[in-house]
Amino acid sequence: MTRLVSSRPLKKAARESESVRELAQQWFAGELITDAVFLAEKLRRQGLSLSFHHLPAHGDELATVTQLPSLLRALGSGAEGVELSIKPSTMGLRVSADLARENLSSVCAAADEHDAFVTLEMQRPEEYAATLELFRAVRADRPHLGVTIPVNVRRAEADCQDLAAEGARVRVCVGSYAVPRALAVRGEHAKARALVRCLRVLMESHAHPMLATHDPRVIAIAQDLAQRNNKGRDDFEFQMMLGVRPLEQRRLVDIGFRARTYIPFGPAWYEYLATRIAARPRTLLSYGRALLDKR
Repeated sequence: MTRLVSSRPLKKAARESESVRELAQQWFAGELITDAVFLAEKLRRQGLSLSFHHLPAHGDELATVTQLPSLLRALGSGAEGVELSIKPSTMGLRVSADLARENLSSVCAAADEHDAFVTLEMQRPEEYAATLELFRAVRADRPHLGVTIPVNVRRAEADCQDLAAEGARVRVCVGSYAVPRALAVRGEHAKARALVRCLRVLMESHAHPMLATHDPRVIAIAQDLAQRNNKGRDDFEFQMMLGVRPLEQRRLVDIGFRARTYIPFGPAWYEYLATRIAARPRTLLSYGRALLDKR
């Protein structure tokens, strides 16, 4: 599916189509910082918290190091409480661990100046250990740094126990990267159960859990765990992607929880759209209609 949508002729046609761009903007803010700021103002009026993720152009991944601090400056007072969600590759982890530490520390310093937060994402399974090492190296000086633990990796529950003992900010999610069979939790039901187990570990500690899911069953369990462990609005949060279950995001806010919307922006919007289609193939029908629409 991803190969089809990422084919060069289709990609060229899509980038020239206003209809496809309109479709994609269900899930991303736009290419520019000003687009992200405009959307932020709209979502903030709905009571939602915000998480920004930069989509750098291919070959220019390190642009994220300067783009995210620029975004914070553009947000001004609206940057307070914002989360920056960062892939380790955009900090240079695939170049060297030292470069990644330097760059991530720089972005964290900018976030501290604006009372914002940084959460490190998890990418390919072979980078899992290096990402945790990067997280702990930078968190030694930047205690508000968070990390993402994908529960489709078998070691996730043990890592959540360690991070809970450290009182860390931890985002738990099902995980979107393919994991080798020997290391993987397989099957949707098993992944959901793993997600709940990891969430329970975090909820029963002094950690700050961030639950990244759209699964209504897990959301209901999280509300129960929060009540049982006296976790208030500032003690944990729900996180969902822009354009996915927006009414549920606002419902959670209305009943007193913190719901944070994940907002991608940047030049690689088409590549992001391709991953959304791969994750949710039914989107391809809407994509095809938009591509053929000549209005």
